[in-house]
Amino acid sequence: MTLRTVSAALLLAALPVAAEPLNYNVVEFSESAVTEVARDTMTARFQVTAEGKDRTAVNAAFTRKFNAFSRKAQGKPFQTELTGRSANPRYQYNNGKRTQTGWIETAEFKVESQDFAALNRLIAETQNDANLEHSSFSVSKAKREAAIDEVSKAALLRFKDRAQSLAGTLGFSGYKIVKLNLGHIGSRTIGYDSYQMKMSRAAPMMASAGMAADAEAAPVLPGSEEISITVEGAIQM
Repeated sequence: MTLRTVSAALLLAALPVAAEPLNYNVVEFSESAVTEVARDTMTARFQVTAEGKDRTAVNAAFTRKFNAFSRKAQGKPFQTELTGRSANPRYQYNNGKRTQTGWIETAEFKVESQDFAALNRLIAETQNDANLEHSSFSVSKAKREAAIDEVSKAALLRFKDRAQSLAGTLGFSGYKIVKLNLGHIGSRTIGYDSYQMKMSRAAPMMASAGMAADAEAAPVLPGSEEISITVEGAIQM
């Protein structure tokens, strides 16, 4: 072995060897928190329709209904969105032959409001211009984000308290967080949306003034949602 080779071997032997991390006294666990949030937003979907044999007459009837509904659904407390509009010919098939029989013109609206009574009145007042297709309740974006912040803080505090308890129980004076993950945000419907089902079933029959009055006075039971979050992590003591 040459002198140069010996010197290189001694130099390599003198270099520090990187030690692998020792994962002793590591405990993994999770904590969850949940809150119940009342649904504060009502959404109703309407359809404006006119049909008949003459295209000009159909369009005139449609425009009248469309404008009448739009006027009533605009401005506070409503957020109104036109989600679709179409005008199409109608056909009849006899012995494989297609014959045009008229025209149909439709428009779909989505109306949201946190004033349930006002939206309820709109449903009753516009039944001659628009058909109620569906209604539902939800938690508004701002309220949902506030609830998520609330349960996140609660879950983190529970994780912290349990970490301190585990460290003390095992005879350690403290701990450090090795890993922390805010897990899946869960949402579960609580209660029964009786108003939605009542309105959906009543929509085809709401032609009389008596039904309109019943609709306006119908109890609104929006229900609520459970919003939860789980914190998963590991601590080393």
